[in-house]
Amino acid sequence: MTRWWKAGAVGAAFWAASCIATGASAQECGTAALDSDRVALLIGNSAYNDWEWPSLKNAVNDIDHVCTAFARAGFAPRIVRNADKTELDAALDSFAVEARGARSVLIYFAGHGFEYGGRNWLVPMDAPPQTRRSDVEKRYLSLEALVRRVVPADAFTLLFVDACRTTEPVVRIADVDVAGGEAGSAPLGLLDIGQGAVFYSTAKGRPALDHAPVGSPVSPFAAAVVKEMAIPGLEISDYFKVVARDVYKRTFGMESGPQQPFHYGSWFDDFYLVAPVEVASMTQPASAAAQDSLDSAARGARSAVAPLAGISLDRLAIEDEPVLVADVLSRRSAADVIALADGGDALAQHLAGYMFSLGVGVRKDAARARSYLEQSAGQGFAGGQTELAYLLLASPEASSHDKARALFLYRAASQAGYSKAKTHLAYHLAAGTFGAADFAASQALYSEAAAAGHPAAMFALTVFPDSRAANMARLRALAETGNAEGNHWLCEASFAAETLGAAIEDCAVAARAGFAGSRAILAHALAEGKGVAADPGEATHWAKLARTLPELRQDQRDLIAGIGIE
Repeated sequence: MTRWWKAGAVGAAFWAASCIATGASAQECGTAALDSDRVALLIGNSAYNDWEWPSLKNAVNDIDHVCTAFARAGFAPRIVRNADKTELDAALDSFAVEARGARSVLIYFAGHGFEYGGRNWLVPMDAPPQTRRSDVEKRYLSLEALVRRVVPADAFTLLFVDACRTTEPVVRIADVDVAGGEAGSAPLGLLDIGQGAVFYSTAKGRPALDHAPVGSPVSPFAAAVVKEMAIPGLEISDYFKVVARDVYKRTFGMESGPQQPFHYGSWFDDFYLVAPVEVASMTQPASAAAQDSLDSAARGARSAVAPLAGISLDRLAIEDEPVLVADVLSRRSAADVIALADGGDALAQHLAGYMFSLGVGVRKDAARARSYLEQSAGQGFAGGQTELAYLLLASPEASSHDKARALFLYRAASQAGYSKAKTHLAYHLAAGTFGAADFAASQALYSEAAAAGHPAAMFALTVFPDSRAANMARLRALAETGNAEGNHWLCEASFAAETLGAAIEDCAVAARAGFAGSRAILAHALAEGKGVAADPGEATHWAKLARTLPELRQDQRDLIAGIGIE
């Protein structure tokens, strides 16, 4: 997995514009001097009059809620509440002066917003719901202009967008002839921010629930943003995924739900909202005081099963590691996990290998990652064996010895019943990684993994006529539980079988959830009118989002080549 982010120069703009709203303010937050190189501008507009604009119960509460969390994460925040256009302009000018030397700038807006004329606009408290095109810039505030005004030239831009993006016009442009084909206002759209990322709280055409469940003091998105920020060391892309899954779970089954946040952008080096901790190994020399601390952590971690409670081998075999690690780190510290690993716990060694390999919860350290995976695999732990085999084959220069060892490890983990290993081994047997392709053995392994609940194996079996129907049904059942991975594989399988019309909604669900392949397939379908009415604008939207994801396969990049590129 590739990590892209510039850790130092980051301008982060967090939009939290919600449809429905929340509780008590923390007035003390956001008033201190901006004496940090990480600063935040938090803007909340709640008190719209209910006859021109729907009031937003939780918009101001949301910014108060996130203010404390961002302050704890090292951002110096400034809050602007219920501001009209003049007050907003003054606040931006003041903030721009204070933030002049910042390397990281965070902007969070809670209120109404829309897109018009290829730009995105936020709605000040005194803005009308109807205007003329010549007055748009006078009455509303361009998000693109806001970023240019307050983010220093060398800073990085990150946008969190929590806004209603339903198709109903937020603002009507009186002198635009929509019936004659002219474009009126639309839901908030994509922003061209160069190096950076955008994190939307909801997908295009969908509402952003604010007062959900009823009585909640903050929106589901704001609640998840704060909750998951308590986990130190989540690289920003993993943080996005964990927040998105949290929001999806909170809103699944609700009226107008589920809400599906998603992100896009490009970055080069790792970036953390909350920095990972430095955890020394008990196998490395340490001072006496540090060794006492490590020994104490190890004793505490061993005596309490809590750090790894609920992480069964079956769960480990079918769930993504970032989610599992975030689950563990939400309950116990990285130091506890590392102490368990150093104490010989094979599962902890497996998780520690993953953490150090990709910088989740701790700083990246390839040597320590390899060491922990070797220890886990050496104990015959199927998860460690599988991850080590994957690591051995990850290099394009994998030697014949590496391949032979990876085959041994995959086979050992598969014989232990580990479905993820079976899926990996099945793929390599079909691909001929270890010699002549063995399709019969591959299909048998896929069948065993699919029966154990591994979604990728279910998808693989859809290419075989004798197992397609049963595994399409398995994927449908998975999708109906709210797991968008089921929708994603249904989309991929239907595209491969040229039956896309039956799975367009699955593609849309999975695209909103951030699956790269589904975004590309949806873009292709919208461009070609396959299974859905052709819509060049929407095709461009999803093609751009797909291209931002490094995991997008080359064949899928080729599929959308030219879409949305002038």
